[in-house]
Amino acid sequence: MIADNDFPPGRWRARWIWAASPDGPPSGRHTVALRAVLELDRVPERVPTRLVALSGYALAVNGVEVARGPVRANPRMRPYDDLDLAPALRPGTNVVTALAWVHDGPTAWWLPPSPFANDLVHGAFVLEARLGPDTWFHTDERWQGRVLAGWTATPGGGSVSGRGRELLDARALPADWQRPDRDPGWPAAVVRRAMTTGEPGRPEPPSYPGGPFGGRPIAWPRPRLIALTPGEDGAYTADRVLSGTLVVDATGPAGAEVLVHTAEFTDPTGRPAPGEHDASLATTTDGTRRALESVDSYGLRGALVQAPDGVVVHGVAVRERTYPVTGDAWFTCSDPRLERIWRIGRRTVTLCSADAYLDCPTREQRAWTGDAVVHQMVDLTTNADWRLARWHPRLAASPRPDGMLPMAVAGDAEWADFTVIPDWALHWVHSVWNLYRYVGDREEIAELLPVVERVLRWFVPFLDESGLPTDVFGWVIIDWSAVHTEGVSAALCGLWGRALLEFAELASWLGDRSRAEWARAAHARLAAGFERLWDPERERYADSIANGERRPMASQHGQAAALVGGLVPAARIDRLVHVLTDESALVHAAFSAPKGPAEPGSDTEVGGAHLRAGPPEPWWDTDRRVVRAQPFFRYVVHDALALAGRADLIADLCLDWLVLLDRSETSWSETWYGGTVSHGWSSTPTRDLMTRVLGVEPAEPGFAVARIEPALGSLTRAEGAVPTPAGPIGVVVTPTELTVDSPLPFVHAGRPHPAGRHTIARSGG
Repeated sequence: MIADNDFPPGRWRARWIWAASPDGPPSGRHTVALRAVLELDRVPERVPTRLVALSGYALAVNGVEVARGPVRANPRMRPYDDLDLAPALRPGTNVVTALAWVHDGPTAWWLPPSPFANDLVHGAFVLEARLGPDTWFHTDERWQGRVLAGWTATPGGGSVSGRGRELLDARALPADWQRPDRDPGWPAAVVRRAMTTGEPGRPEPPSYPGGPFGGRPIAWPRPRLIALTPGEDGAYTADRVLSGTLVVDATGPAGAEVLVHTAEFTDPTGRPAPGEHDASLATTTDGTRRALESVDSYGLRGALVQAPDGVVVHGVAVRERTYPVTGDAWFTCSDPRLERIWRIGRRTVTLCSADAYLDCPTREQRAWTGDAVVHQMVDLTTNADWRLARWHPRLAASPRPDGMLPMAVAGDAEWADFTVIPDWALHWVHSVWNLYRYVGDREEIAELLPVVERVLRWFVPFLDESGLPTDVFGWVIIDWSAVHTEGVSAALCGLWGRALLEFAELASWLGDRSRAEWARAAHARLAAGFERLWDPERERYADSIANGERRPMASQHGQAAALVGGLVPAARIDRLVHVLTDESALVHAAFSAPKGPAEPGSDTEVGGAHLRAGPPEPWWDTDRRVVRAQPFFRYVVHDALALAGRADLIADLCLDWLVLLDRSETSWSETWYGGTVSHGWSSTPTRDLMTRVLGVEPAEPGFAVARIEPALGSLTRAEGAVPTPAGPIGVVVTPTELTVDSPLPFVHAGRPHPAGRHTIARSGG
């Protein structure tokens, strides 16, 4: 563990370095190899080390990788990486090497600084390691550097992924470049000077625009090499979706190219079937057997490999690089189907957890602002390591000048800023509220509270005379169901109402009475105006009011958002529970299927085609039918039922996820009927089986006190362990008995209990 006093404040001793490029600034991805020798009489007990690169690096000591980073971030708030290098060192000669790369423009996971900032934007790497009180090993002109010709990427295409083909040329990098007895004879590294307008500049950090600010905020992944299974005609497959770097082991004449097409899906015969969204990698052989590992990350179920005559492909593997899951969380129950659903949800979130929460590893790898709320809640309830759950809300706290958050952060979507998703920012507010409940760090919430306020006040200019957000611009997605949002949107109003209540709670907790009062007043006005959306004939809330007319369409989204937003009079709650759960009235409707139901388990397009053309008219009976929520928004539906006192319904509702097994048996699909098969936002049941069925939640901020209110529903038994800052809470529950083993005091049925083991009689349910 790196301590705060390991590095003194102020200027680093290390210098920014790169390899000299005779061709000037790069085109495409620019990759260099850097190398230095470190002689040690003995290895210190600790070697605190910090490093960072624009935009990426892979650090190795004596040929063994020890770090790959940095964490994605807006360059104006970039943290550095830190680690203890001592375990990798040995007495005598050590070779410290780095592959470092920079993209010449934004990618899904890289937001570049301004090209006018300084020459660091064309590639820079810096490292310093403390060997003793006054002894340092660091980057400077004594390092060697070489530009790796052919280690680049082709321009991205117009697909959702926006990725081109990654290229690796073995001829540019000697196989023995990391050996201590080998001097490759490379030229000295070039020291880069960070100089901007108004300052003379210097080669040592801190340097505008990236800081770096603070150490690594999250854990390191635990890489694991998984070989793909070879088949006929260059087909390689895995038994589930994998996420990480690609390793291609091949022998061939110098200049031969091995092309690897990754595939998220397989055809009916089990053969990988690359599609328009899948990425590819090309490696060039050097006349020997070489195993080359990609710089970029890939998500895949398999790959098709093409190699010319004379090339032997010995194997293709994925080095999985997902965020670690630690602790002793688990869940079992009397229905093995729910146990399987719990495991698949946990695996899906793991696939979508890297240096941020990703929408999926296979297509985009973007850090979406709203998707991440489900990932976060799964981690808070099943992973003892909460650092990523805390980092992502900070990463996404990158408001535009108007206060609205980018739809996806630290990548091309934030850079292009071509639209906003207002409801995504409201889901982000909920993630901040989750931090308040689970972590309870006042400084953390105080830092995020002004961003929350700006998000909420962004809606104020859109309020009509009754206090309802009206004709809000941008992409109001809600989810991929056929939810009409034009004019006044019930779902958007409900999410804004929830965010106002949560902001008021946060502000009150921090002692900011005036902000809390503003939010409560805005909420009261919203609740009064929301009555315009009540449809007394159908006894439900309409999805929208357009052109002054309350339209007949209704959805689970509108009812659930109204409940979580505190906009529903008590007398209507039971009616809304019926609307949310009446199977005879619920319909699978999606704008991408304009003439009939989007069949669950099918491969219907998710709906991008309607975004510019506008939604088609409903084909379903709008007087009687209610549109179902997709897996993402079901977290709101389930929260609404819990708030309505019907958490007992949630266990059976989680069985809806069984239909997704038709598309993938190991990770969850993006929607009920299509999209990717590794979408973390679809993992709500994993959270609910912990928070609703086992019933474990914080009762006070920071989990100072737990609340344990199990809701078995039709189950006859459930048991498991839920992480808390003090250790896991163990729960065993039957209809007649609750056994709790808790390191924290807890509340059950309104009665406080001290920490320890307790057996409590239940009256069923």
